[in-house]
Amino acid sequence: MIRESQNLTRGNFDSVGPDDLALLFDKYDELFFNGNLKREFESRISFKLSKRMTRNGGKCSYYYGTKKYSITIAIVLIFATFRDKHREILVNGIKCRDRLEAMMRIFEHELIHLIEHSIYGKSSCSANRFKELSYRIFGHTGVTHRLVTIDELARNNLGLHVGSKVSFNLENRKLKGIIYRITKRATVMVKDKKGEYSNKNGNCYSKYYVPLQNLERR
Repeated sequence: MIRESQNLTRGNFDSVGPDDLALLFDKYDELFFNGNLKREFESRISFKLSKRMTRNGGKCSYYYGTKKYSITIAIVLIFATFRDKHREILVNGIKCRDRLEAMMRIFEHELIHLIEHSIYGKSSCSANRFKELSYRIFGHTGVTHRLVTIDELARNNLGLHVGSKVSFNLENRKLKGIIYRITKRATVMVKDKKGEYSNKNGNCYSKYYVPLQNLERR
């Protein structure tokens, strides 16, 4: 990949494109599947990079109308990882040394979803069949990742986590609330008598999506 890709010039690459995933697909097909993947999926698969996925490392999607597939890699997690040299990174039970290795382990996981779904019509990485396939083909001993997540970055860099009391400015007003969820932005619940959300105590809240850097701890 480093030799043939224009983007992946080193293990901890700084840029990546869908064409790199297509190249990766071709390499796996050549080395593991004797060209069978290309014969089966060449006109029915596309590759994507997601900046919105902040928990799952990847996703294999099937579109019933067109009978086509897509494989998506969560690039936000890839680029957030390997900044801390002492943080061990495991993907599918395998220790990864750099972003390229981590992306490859995620891609392998999605290839198993692709193959399993095409044969059986469904795929679940919590089921024994998936685990056996991923172990026998790629040597995976697990089905989860330990990439650096947005939650982890928020906690380590900003001291923020779900349940943190925060404040932020909005249209010359300072609002106070509690973090309910963290993705690329924080979901903050602010007490509001006219709010459309309520808890079991009858308190009403309005929901706001706030960039993490705009929050202050209270």
